Amino acid sequence: MNYQAAVSDALKGKATVSAPKDNCKHTVYMLENLESWLTGQENAQVIHLNVGLHDMFLESKTGKPRHTLEMYEKNLRAIFEKLDQLSDAAVIFALTTAVNEKQQAESEGYGRVVRRNEDIEIYNAKARAVAAEMGIQVNDLNRFMKEIGPEKILRPSDGIHLSPEGCDIMGSEVARVISEQLE
Repeated sequence: MNYQAAVSDALKGKATVSAPKDNCKHTVYMLENLESWLTGQENAQVIHLNVGLHDMFLESKTGKPRHTLEMYEKNLRAIFEKLDQLSDAAVIFALTTAVNEKQQAESEGYGRVVRRNEDIEIYNAKARAVAAEMGIQVNDLNRFMKEIGPEKILRPSDGIHLSPEGCDIMGSEVARVISEQLE
């Protein structure tokens, strides 16, 4: 959602960009809604998606991610299978981006660490393996963000969401990857 406007602007005249109006949240929610989100998108050439950050949300009582790695893997496989059934579009899966744990802990909104880079690395490794096994292209936005510098991309107010500049930077990268696939 954050970088969609930048992707749309960058692809103007090349592609029409559409997305669900609501936040796609986590893998369970995506699985429940994927079919309705794709209704009317039968002619899509490329589907670029990411899901994971909400799966890794740390529950305050347990300190563990909302969804286990095993559940994330199972759901990701089901999402990729469903996409294959519902669309002939090329699928690109974007890996989850890094977070700033210190900013989360110091933020007014969270006041604690709610996502850890350690988990992001583990879940991204699993997503990369599943995508490779299923023939899904990966857009490594995590690596890209680290090369640019998370401080240029993340909102300092919470250490998770993208700043306006970050939306432009990440959106340009997503548009570049989609453009390559369109060509």
